[in-house]
Amino acid sequence: MALPWVRLDANIAAHDKILGLLSDEAEDRWQAAASYMFAMAWSGGAGTDGFVRRAALPFVHGTAATAKLLVAYELWDEMPDGYHIRNYAARQELEVVSQAKRAAQRAGALKANCQRFHGKDCGCWRDKLEAV
Repeated sequence: MALPWVRLDANIAAHDKILGLLSDEAEDRWQAAASYMFAMAWSGGAGTDGFVRRAALPFVHGTAATAKLLVAYELWDEMPDGYHIRNYAARQELEVVSQAKRAAQRAGALKANCQRFHGKDCGCWRDKLEAV
């Protein structure tokens, strides 16, 4: 399970790429802007590290036309089988980091419960951790 949230710059409305996108004459420019933010949230929830498959465009309320706009304004990079949200890894927590945090939390919980029920010198939590 991935993060239930992603980071969104509080100044996104004034970002030069967003301003450029919204000044485009395309009728679906607002849908593209919304799709950009939805894609960040979807990717964080799905643990895809900023990658959006073409088949997943409906899940971010996007279309081929909105994806083309996002690529044109350098918000997405086109890949052979989908799109990658530009700079995602620099601004969001990657899935490998989320997994490591969850593993550390799981280990801490196992250790705390073991010590609570078996005493502070018990180390059987290590065996339980290896079994997980």
